[in-house]
Amino acid sequence: MNRPLLWSFSVVRRIAILQTVCSYGAILQKQQFSDTYILAIAKVILSTERFFRRERLNSCQKAQNVLHLNHMKKYLFPILLLILASGGCQPPSSDQVVMWHVMGGPLGKTLDSMVADFSRENPGQKIDPISMGSYTALSQKLMASVAAGNQPLLAQSYEAWTSQLLEKDAVKPFGDYLAQAGDTNYLTDFFPVMLAECSRNGRLTSLPFNKSVPVYYYNQDLFAKAGMDPERFPDTWDQFIEAAKKLTLDSNQDGTPEQWGTAFPTGAAWMFQCLVLQNGGEIFSADGKKVVFDSPEGIEALQYLVDLVYKHKVAFLTTGFEHQNDFLAGRVAMIQSSSASLAYMALQKIPFNMGIAPLPMKKRRAVVLSGTNIIMFRKPEEELMARGWELVKWMMEPANTARWSAETSYLPVRRSALNEESLKNKFASYPGLESVYRQLEYAHPEPNAVVWNIGRSIMDEDGLQPALKGFKTPAEALHKAAKKINQQQGEEPGSPWVALILLIVIVALSALGLIGKFRKPRI
Repeated sequence: MNRPLLWSFSVVRRIAILQTVCSYGAILQKQQFSDTYILAIAKVILSTERFFRRERLNSCQKAQNVLHLNHMKKYLFPILLLILASGGCQPPSSDQVVMWHVMGGPLGKTLDSMVADFSRENPGQKIDPISMGSYTALSQKLMASVAAGNQPLLAQSYEAWTSQLLEKDAVKPFGDYLAQAGDTNYLTDFFPVMLAECSRNGRLTSLPFNKSVPVYYYNQDLFAKAGMDPERFPDTWDQFIEAAKKLTLDSNQDGTPEQWGTAFPTGAAWMFQCLVLQNGGEIFSADGKKVVFDSPEGIEALQYLVDLVYKHKVAFLTTGFEHQNDFLAGRVAMIQSSSASLAYMALQKIPFNMGIAPLPMKKRRAVVLSGTNIIMFRKPEEELMARGWELVKWMMEPANTARWSAETSYLPVRRSALNEESLKNKFASYPGLESVYRQLEYAHPEPNAVVWNIGRSIMDEDGLQPALKGFKTPAEALHKAAKKINQQQGEEPGSPWVALILLIVIVALSALGLIGKFRKPRI
């Protein structure tokens, strides 16, 4: 057997092992291990080493055995991590409500403050909010914790994650508590789009948490300078293009404007989804079985973004939050971002009068609701879950969701919250913000299909970015991305036999490599 080839498959095998260990080992953070369990693991390691020493002495020279023991030790630590992650973690204390989240900065401070207030109002309640740092880390740790049976009680969750967790029967639907109480009026005050997103077949599974809508922030001083009404933002796509042309300035005619009409990141998935809906299209088919964003409406929506950059030359592409920094520096006149971005921008001294406006329309008004909801995991302790439900209910009260919104710029989850004093003061401080929040009346929920966990990234990386960077036409890029996602969903014919044969070959060659190593050890 060709040694380089075997080595390649060995590398593939090691990567697969490491990926599994990382996904399970992620839950080790903030966990504790019993002394008894650690001693048991130590015994397993010692027994394994003794076994390998005995086997190798029977067939190899002592020096060869030492080398193979060292080889084995390379795998002992990953194996140990996997065993510990699978069964060694002691579950959190049964009297403590643990909530995993990703709120940081001013958002995290508000969450901690509100949890502290709840604890003061409910003596004896032990709440432990733990930040996972990022949504990627949160997703990995949630899935790993469920596999290990060591999940928290509460957590933030995108609905595509929730769909995956529901398949494992890991989620305790909040609708169960409403049904037990016979409360048919509790949800009537919630925004319908949020309830639609949080429900499956009419059953409430989660509740809205850090929700946001897209918004345009614009420099009113630059509007006035260009002879435009600073209180009136463009209402349609065509008006937006015309405004962007007036706001793009290249005074020395060198082809590089010193002031741009707008800018947006290459990762424009949220922006694109809104444009598709505004143009009369959809992201998924009516039955939810396949993506249809590569429809004529979707292609036209992406062409609109491409034209802003290459045809009208009023926009440039950025990464991350660079467009927001350029906006605050006065280099860009209009940017689309999240309503929650206001919490961060408010921390800085904005050197101009800033306007806030809803998104322009094409054929209809539409935006996509973004952000996570809060879910509860099933636990054997009914009393613990009941206390978790009390915390969630408290967060949903009009005064509390209004406070959450006022301090974080996330959306309130109930209509009555818009009349709370804290939000009225916020709207007075930021004219236009209330009209942005009112986009909830025509907002669409984020897709909740399990395939959207990877489908959104495929749409972005294979559909939007190649077109925005000029490598492919919008039609070519979107058709390719849609086909790839639908193959993942099983709605497009793929090549399962090729994948199966390749898997068999990899496993066979990998096994041959292992056999060769143990039969013919080399010094």
